[in-house]
Parts: sequence; C-alpha cells; structure tokens
Amino acid sequence: MTEELIDTELAARLRVVLARLNRRLRRSGEPGLSSGQISALAAIEAIGPARNSDLAAYEGVSAPTFSRLMTSLETLCLISRESDPADGRASMLALTPQGVDLLERLRTERSAFLVERLGSLSGHQRAALAAALPALEALAGP
Repeated sequence: MTEELIDTELAARLRVVLARLNRRLRRSGEPGLSSGQISALAAIEAIGPARNSDLAAYEGVSAPTFSRLMTSLETLCLISRESDPADGRASMLALTPQGVDLLERLRTERSAFLVERLGSLSGHQRAALAAALPALEALAGP
C-alpha cells in the first residue's frame, strides 16, 4: 500500500470514530441546548467579556448568526449584556453565574462519560490512547 492510501484510510477511520464519539459526548450533555449554544458559552468563557463581533470571529461564524445565539442564551439567563466602556453603543457579553455553572456541569458530565468508557478498555488500549494524545492534540491545533 502507498503511504497516501494509508493516510486516506487513517483519515477516514479517524473522522468516523471522532464523529461518533462527539455525538455520544453531546448526548451526555445538557438537554435543550444546541452544540452551537454550548460552543458560544465556551467562547465567552475563553476570551472573557467581549463584543458579539469579536466572539463571532473567534467562533468562525457570522455576527448575525452569533447574535441569534446570544439572544437565546440571554433569554435562558446564561449570559448578560453590559455597555462597552470603550463604546457605549456596543455591548459586552459575559457569562452569568448560571452560565458558568452550566459549563462546569457539562464538562463534569462529559468527563464522567469518558471515564466510564475508558474503564471498559484494557490497560493496553488505555496506554495506546495516552500515547496517541500528543498526535491528536497536534491535529486539533491551538
């Protein structure tokens, strides 16, 4: 087999297994919230209080799309809007204590799911996963 064919097969298997694992992790999360909403909350946590346009750029989505997400999260009391001290016409978006609690609960639930799944693997399989983590982290990028 050529190296290109091996890489193509590896990429296909990796894509399928990561997609399946991601779906299972999402199902173990908060019912009623979309993955986009959860990602938006994590973005606010990552870069701190920020303008909608900055958060949209961080997430790689359009500002109007992100604005709709923010409206839904504000309705759920997971984020708050405050005037931007640098420009009173703009708003800064921040997590509320409920938003912080929700993210922590989701992370705890998803980690518990993975701990349970890891427990079903052999020691050799767990060691192989641990050895693969640096490569997977490099694939995911910063």
